[in-house]
Amino acid sequence: TDALDAAGNTTAAIGKGFAIGSAALVSLALFGGFIARVSGDVSEGQVVINVLRPTTFSFLFIGAMLPYWFTALCMKSVGTAAMSMVKEVERQFREIPGLLDGTPGHGEPDHSQCIKISTDASLREMVLPGLLVIFSPIITGAFFGVECVCGLLVGSLTSGVQLAISQANTGGAWDNAKKYVEKGCVKVGNEVQGKGTDLHKAAVVGDTVGDPLKDTSGPALNILMKLQAIISLVFADFFVSVNRGQGFFNLNSALWSKH
Repeated sequence: TDALDAAGNTTAAIGKGFAIGSAALVSLALFGGFIARVSGDVSEGQVVINVLRPTTFSFLFIGAMLPYWFTALCMKSVGTAAMSMVKEVERQFREIPGLLDGTPGHGEPDHSQCIKISTDASLREMVLPGLLVIFSPIITGAFFGVECVCGLLVGSLTSGVQLAISQANTGGAWDNAKKYVEKGCVKVGNEVQGKGTDLHKAAVVGDTVGDPLKDTSGPALNILMKLQAIISLVFADFFVSVNRGQGFFNLNSALWSKH
C-alpha cells in the first residue's frame, strides 16, 4: 500500500498542476471581465491600469501576500483540529477501561465524537480564510478604488499560482520521503536509517507539514484565485459608484483616459 500511496502522491501532484493552471486561466478571464465591466460603466472613457501607479503597485504587493496569509490560516486550522482530535483520543484512552491496552471485552470507543470534532473543525476553522478571500477585494474596492482592486487581483493571481504549485509538489515529496525512509532505502555511512532513527523523526515532521500543504492549503488556493476575481466582477458596479471608482478615500487616480 505504501508503494501505491507514493505513486498516488506523484500522480496527484501532476493532476493538481492541471487544476492550478485551469484556475489561473479562469481567474485571468474573470479579471478581463472585471475590466470590461468597469469600462462599460463609463461612457466617456476606458479603464487604464498602470502598474507603476503607487496605489496599484502597493496593492499588487498586498495581493501577492494574501495567498501566504491564507495558507497560514489553513495550516493553523489543520493543527488546531488535529490537536482537538488528539485530546479526545487521550480522553477516551483514559476514561474507557482497557481501550488503550486492548483488553478483551473493553468498552467501545466513541467514534461519533471523533467524527463530530472533524466535522465541526472543518466548518469552523475555514470561516476566517473564507472571510479573507471574500472581503479583501470588497474592502479594497470600496475604500481604495478600482485601480487598487486590479493590483490586488494581479498580485494574488501571480503569487497564488506559484505557491499552489510549490505546495502540491512539496507536500507530495515530503510524504514520499517519509515512506522512502521507512522502507529502509536511506543509508548514512553503512547504517540504514529506518524507523526510530533521527532521520525518520525528521521525515515524520516533514510529512506532518506536507500533508496539509498538498491536501488543504494547496488545493484551496485554486478557490482563492477564482473567488476573488468573481467577487470583484460581481461588485464592479458598486466599486465604480463610489467616487467614480476612486474609492471612499477618493484617491487621486489616473483611472479614466479620454478617447
